[in-house]
Amino acid sequence: MGRRVIKEGWKAAYGAFEPSEETDDAEDEREQELPDIKQGDTIELISAKAAEGRTKPPARYTEAALLTAMEHPGGVGRDKELSKTLEETGGLGTPATRADIIEKLFSAFYAERNGKSIIPTAKGIQLVGLVPEELRSAAMTAQWEKRLGAIARGEERSELFVAEMRKYASRLVDEVKASDKSYVHENVTREKCPECGKFLLEVKGKKGGKMLVCPDRECGWRKSTSVATNARCPNCHKKMELRGDGEKRMFVCVCGFRERLADFEKRREERGAGKADVSRYMRSQKDPGGSTALADALRKWQEENS
Repeated sequence: MGRRVIKEGWKAAYGAFEPSEETDDAEDEREQELPDIKQGDTIELISAKAAEGRTKPPARYTEAALLTAMEHPGGVGRDKELSKTLEETGGLGTPATRADIIEKLFSAFYAERNGKSIIPTAKGIQLVGLVPEELRSAAMTAQWEKRLGAIARGEERSELFVAEMRKYASRLVDEVKASDKSYVHENVTREKCPECGKFLLEVKGKKGGKMLVCPDRECGWRKSTSVATNARCPNCHKKMELRGDGEKRMFVCVCGFRERLADFEKRREERGAGKADVSRYMRSQKDPGGSTALADALRKWQEENS
């Protein structure tokens, strides 16, 4: 790879301040500069080799990036007029509803957090494949906004639009009923809901860890089975999960390490105070109401030497 400067442009003003030949930057610049080549010139080929590489997939959406994408959806298919309409009407949703829309994706387990990134769940991926294609496109929202604008300007009757929406909704329901597609839970467990008796689903909680939830929304029963903690594994030093109930609770690490909660607390006591304990103690010393033997001795020493 190399380059050849056709015109110096604004860099011409820095001609007197070019880097010294002894610097690495100057060496790199000399290696990258191409000779003056004209069409028809013959060049001797010294060597050639194939470089293997892989294309990098687009980065996952974060909540901030998704909010921005909803506000500025960009191109809607190939219809520039619809794209302009959607941009002028404020994008998908409103500033007051966009965050709530994203939160509903999490609460319905269509998506989950992985650090700062948002990733679709198996349930969400299946849903996208099951719903009619027109419902998956922002073009439908743009078309509706365009017609609502025409109604506001008096160019179209609102009664006609409402009647068409009713027919449209009825047609979609009929298509779903006639479809042979079905949703299959990929995370179903063999444990039954204590309220309605249906098999529970294992899902990822909002703050890490895992939960068992009832697939029946009217039932709504759920239970946390593991919680993400800041406790570090003594083997690999990764954060561990706390699983189980009552006396059976134990820390579990991805490396395979397991330790009962009682043994973990005993080991922490034998190890002595950690950084968090020291920080809490130092904060307590700033509290004028706090009183410990060490604090009293330190206060007395300060009074005697002041």
